[in-house]
Amino acid sequence: MLRLTTAFSLLVAAASVTASPLPDFPFINVTGQATLEVVPDKAQIRFVLRQTGATAEQATRAVYRQGESLLKFLQAQGLTEKALDAAQINKEALYKDYQDRTITGYEASQPITLTLTNLEQYVTVMDYLFTQPQIFSIHSSFDHSKREEFELTLSEKAGADARARANRLAAAQGVKLSTVFAITENAGFGNLAGDFGFGGGQVSYGRMEKMSADSGMAGALLAPKQITLQKSVNVIYKLNP
Repeated sequence: MLRLTTAFSLLVAAASVTASPLPDFPFINVTGQATLEVVPDKAQIRFVLRQTGATAEQATRAVYRQGESLLKFLQAQGLTEKALDAAQINKEALYKDYQDRTITGYEASQPITLTLTNLEQYVTVMDYLFTQPQIFSIHSSFDHSKREEFELTLSEKAGADARARANRLAAAQGVKLSTVFAITENAGFGNLAGDFGFGGGQVSYGRMEKMSADSGMAGALLAPKQITLQKSVNVIYKLNP
């Protein structure tokens, strides 16, 4: 169920003989927000394969072997190479210490992104990754396959929330709304002149925010029961006296 909350600011500006970064007509600015809790149906797990060796070849080939073992495990879980996105292998020399630059070995690493479209596989995959001694920097994020549909719904709800709040505020001041002057999806109120491009400021556009129900769950072995999607819009309406 959508839960709507609104933060607002009311600004009325009159024309001035001096230059101003704000509109030279009466206006009202409101921020409408909408949130939606959904059950995730996909996950991305990011991690790094890292191996060391006395030579660059040893370290690199160790990463190759580890990648092959990872692929065999994933295939046993019903996953294919299409679920993997592997970056280029990195190689770095290892030195004795910061002052003595004698090379003592080499480290090879490869960042991997694994996409799961069946969250029933999540716990098994995470357990495997955490128990492998040379897999590091394990982080996970969750999403929904219908995110674009949710974005559209949230944009509509946030826009309707902004108009409803603006109507109430305008009525309380004995004025009426006119036309929309500017709209931005900036997640916060920020600086009015900058948000809406007055005085040379650059418009800042917001984004769809995906927040876990527990913000500290990155790398946890359990998938969240739900994630919260959020959208906010800032709107400037002209006012009729």
